[in-house]
Amino acid sequence: MQISRFRRLTAFFAAAAVLGGFSQAASAANDLVLAPEQITQLDIKLAEVQVATRSIVATLPATIIPPLNTRIAITAPFSGTVTSVKVLPGQAVREGEPLVTLASRDLSEAFVRLKQAEADLQAAEVIARRQRDLFQKNLVSVSKVGEAEAQVEKIRALVRENQRLMTMGNIKLNADGSYTLTAPKSGRVVEMKATPGTPLQAMDTAVIIDTSRELWLQAQLAANLVGAVAVGDRIELPNGDAGKVVSVGISLDPVTRSTTLMAEIPASPEHITGQTTSITIVKQSAREQFEISAEAISWIGGTAYVFVRTETGFKATPIVISGRTASVATVEGDLRTGQKLAVSGQAQLEKMMTGE
Repeated sequence: MQISRFRRLTAFFAAAAVLGGFSQAASAANDLVLAPEQITQLDIKLAEVQVATRSIVATLPATIIPPLNTRIAITAPFSGTVTSVKVLPGQAVREGEPLVTLASRDLSEAFVRLKQAEADLQAAEVIARRQRDLFQKNLVSVSKVGEAEAQVEKIRALVRENQRLMTMGNIKLNADGSYTLTAPKSGRVVEMKATPGTPLQAMDTAVIIDTSRELWLQAQLAANLVGAVAVGDRIELPNGDAGKVVSVGISLDPVTRSTTLMAEIPASPEHITGQTTSITIVKQSAREQFEISAEAISWIGGTAYVFVRTETGFKATPIVISGRTASVATVEGDLRTGQKLAVSGQAQLEKMMTGE
């Protein structure tokens, strides 16, 4: 019995020694010993680990658009033919400045209808006054007075409608019967759709004006990021400009499985409406994170690693990527500020670590 027990204890301690040795070997496998001349031969460049003051949420493709309700379409209230164009795309205009002049038969007919309605109103008012005088003398019934006054109101409504049509669109009536579209607000001409000699139908767009120099960005936000992004979050552009999120959709497109994100950015000569760019959404770092060069990240067996410079060479250290752009990444892991990471030559280091 004692001999049997002794044998079992001996086997246990032997197995423990083997496992302990295997664990040390696995740990040592991540440590790569390289002489300085080997590092030079491999052309390994280094980049420093920094404390992350921000957390990268995502990098998204985006399109620059005008802010909602700041782009105005000036339409022709009456169909006609363009006789002259006063402004060109890109030109700044002031409120009330002429834009396009049209010759219009519809305008002439509307003007005639207005004058006819005004004349009919005067006649109806005379009849109504006459009926009221006769009623005071008990010569007509009250119903006659009511009918006359109702006719006045009917024609007065017609006059108001014709007057509204004549002033719709801030048009300026010209002596020759043509009319000119004017700028309702100061701004900059984006597009001129009217050219001399071309016809425009009623309510066709003639000119498009931007009344603000502010710009927005529109991007598609994937479903898994909807909860991670909120209104007010900071966004960064490749040229260094920054803005903020102003809107995050609350429903997903059934095809793309994404929602729309809107952000505002400062006006800049580098930013043009319709231009495509990319945005990086960032938040204040809420826990200990590090900012490293994106080139330092290697993938080994499906796990993200960085090669940390040590006194004797490099150590492969696993990390968790919180977010990244093309140039930098926000990560968590067993790192320290000031450590140096390999940003080139990782392929050779990977082969050395895996024994290939």
